[in-house]
Amino acid sequence: MRRPSSSPLFLAAVAALALHGCQDAARPLSPTATMSAASAEPAPLVPRIIAPQTTDPNIDWIPPFNPSIPPAIQSNNHYVWLDPSRESNGKLFVFMPGTGGFPRGNQLVQQEAARLGYHVIGLMYQNNVGAGRCTGSPDPDCSRNMDLEIIDGVARSGIVDVSPANSIDNRLAKLLRYLDAQYPNERWSGFLKNGAPRWSRITVSGHSQGAGHAVLIGKIRRVHRVVMFSGPVFARVPGEPDAWVVSSGLTPAAKYFALMHQRDHFAAGLLPNIRALNLEDFGDPVAPELSEPPYGGTHILITDLEPTGGYATPNPHRSTAPDAWTPLGPDGTPLLRDAWRYLLGGWQLDEDDDHDDDDDEDDDRRSGNLGSQP
Repeated sequence: MRRPSSSPLFLAAVAALALHGCQDAARPLSPTATMSAASAEPAPLVPRIIAPQTTDPNIDWIPPFNPSIPPAIQSNNHYVWLDPSRESNGKLFVFMPGTGGFPRGNQLVQQEAARLGYHVIGLMYQNNVGAGRCTGSPDPDCSRNMDLEIIDGVARSGIVDVSPANSIDNRLAKLLRYLDAQYPNERWSGFLKNGAPRWSRITVSGHSQGAGHAVLIGKIRRVHRVVMFSGPVFARVPGEPDAWVVSSGLTPAAKYFALMHQRDHFAAGLLPNIRALNLEDFGDPVAPELSEPPYGGTHILITDLEPTGGYATPNPHRSTAPDAWTPLGPDGTPLLRDAWRYLLGGWQLDEDDDHDDDDDEDDDRRSGNLGSQP
């Protein structure tokens, strides 16, 4: 049964997390809380770094240099990961960075997905315009139209200008085709159907703006899982979710999972969106550093771990996934590693709710607003 968007239990849990965060911010974490995911030091993984233009010469958007992001993590390339020591789980993990971000700057979470058996793609896409551009807009469909244009390249928004070639759909499809052609024994073709992404086998994920794209893709296509890091942050009307977030979608709510920081300066937009997705129906939020997987089965994790670089804004917002700000242990292990693995399905078997192959075509027909497939 759906809880109201102002669920007292949800608000009480957030307040409790704030209290625990103040009391335990300096508390040392137990080894089982952060290190139980692997019993031995994992072998280093090496990504394939692929320029989008290599997969399609019509892809012509190149991100400008962003002075707010360390130069060492900027790169206009896709990052592709596969752990040869792991048996494949038959799923693809697609990670989309936030506004002005790069796959190169989010390698740690991508590596953990690969170690769970995912084929992994850190997708470079046109992310030069932030979701905040819709704040205060009189158009109730502002963020939806903006995101849809970024996803499929069909002109809908006056805020962004994304061509079909530069869309998420085309970039992902062309990369998958390229990988299938270059590495046929790695089974990348399993994530394609008629040349387009086979969404029922794909976990879509992202940070901040990228999380918003993942949510909308989950609304208009039936995907394997949606994982949100510090997003979505849409807040056309402060304190209220955008209408499309509230609306029903093709991916059931049980497949959505979220991680945010207690001190995120975008919390006013994050919390209403999480409530609108009905994630509190699966349990109250849990602080991962004060608990252990499977965290009571919750779909909402709210951390108060100190980001690398301290609590100053915007570090908490960035700390849930980007490498430069996510908290690390003395040996360099991400302190959120168990939380990431839980969100990605590492503590449960969910193969029983996989969709039949025909579902991909049925979902395309039902969505009615996808635009042309690449």
